[in-house]
Amino acid sequence: MKTEKTINLTAYTVEYIDQREPKPRTIRTQTVVLDGGKVSALARLDMRPAGWITAQFERDGYTVARIHKGETIAAHVDLADLWQQTAAQIERDRLKAQLQAALAQLNSQGVEA
Repeated sequence: MKTEKTINLTAYTVEYIDQREPKPRTIRTQTVVLDGGKVSALARLDMRPAGWITAQFERDGYTVARIHKGETIAAHVDLADLWQQTAAQIERDRLKAQLQAALAQLNSQGVEA
């Protein structure tokens, strides 16, 4: 059974300014990656990716100076492998939380003694 999926990813380089910063303000750069599904959904809503990205940055209080559309690549993902990696990460996070709780409990008992 085929468990591989191809995901199209497009990178956008966003140059933005934090208007809350004192002058002279620094132009910062961040890369935003959208998958083909997001780009397609935006097109169905009659929105361009740059407009959507700008709205997201403005919602967070930034002013977008420029957006450059970068390269589009096709990423091949083995869904079974992704599942195993994700399940293992969830288990590691769960064990880490349990260990931290146990250490906190031991430390609190040590203080009381």
